[in-house]
Amino acid sequence: MRITHIARRASMSLLVASATVSGTLGAQGLSYDMSTTATGPDRTGAVATRNMMAAHGQFAGGNSRIDVTQSMAPGGMMGQGTYMITSGSKGTVTSVDPAKQQYTVIDIGELGKTANDMQAALGGMAKIEVANVKVDVQDLGAGEPLDGYATYKYRITQAYTMNMTVIGRTISTPTQSVTDVWVAPQLDGLMDPSARPPVVTTTGPMAELTKALTVAYAKMRKGLMLKRVSTMDSGEGARKHTTTITTTITNVKKSAISPSVFEVPASYTKVDLVDAVSAQAAAGKHGKPE
Repeated sequence: MRITHIARRASMSLLVASATVSGTLGAQGLSYDMSTTATGPDRTGAVATRNMMAAHGQFAGGNSRIDVTQSMAPGGMMGQGTYMITSGSKGTVTSVDPAKQQYTVIDIGELGKTANDMQAALGGMAKIEVANVKVDVQDLGAGEPLDGYATYKYRITQAYTMNMTVIGRTISTPTQSVTDVWVAPQLDGLMDPSARPPVVTTTGPMAELTKALTVAYAKMRKGLMLKRVSTMDSGEGARKHTTTITTTITNVKKSAISPSVFEVPASYTKVDLVDAVSAQAAAGKHGKPE
């Protein structure tokens, strides 16, 4: 899988896998910076490292906000200049596009149903299934201090096969990954939204994988993931590619944050999720080549 495809998938994963926010730090608030890079083959097959995304995060009162300051996404959700608000009490993620004065609300518990609806909308022309799921977690003990905080290190291994059927033809892509994470228990109450699945998705093509990952992450200590390094092998034979995605959180500061930070301007227009995803796909189709 080429690095641009990885970037787009990771951008969407950041959106739909927003973390559940709760814990002792909710009252005082935190701010932090987050960056993600990817190393893997480009269109020519040469290995390159790209800055996929940079963002500034804020957390208080069970809510979080991430402002995207740099992104490889072609626009729309998780594009540069957009921001994402997560409500722990409502179980929702709101993607906001100030340039268009639009926003999209995603109910985490309804994600599986939405995926099924989107597949149904294709009229049976395309179908995605995830099979042969295997997930494991290892406790590697104390990790090195990061950003001034003590950490614990864990390793998540996962394997699955993505089966994509288009007009009767099925393409199977086996995928394996190893992810090392460094968790700071002192920062319990804030989670990196690109890391932990927030709920068990009971329906949709990713249900089995999401359930297995939720069980695995539940075995880890609570806290903020200050670093996450994931190496993924995708495909077979000549089509096999290895990509490493590294996400780091730095500049963590305790501070008072206004509740208005987590509110969408009243003048903005709400856009349906399916319409927003369709617009994102169209933008990617006409985006600039790497």
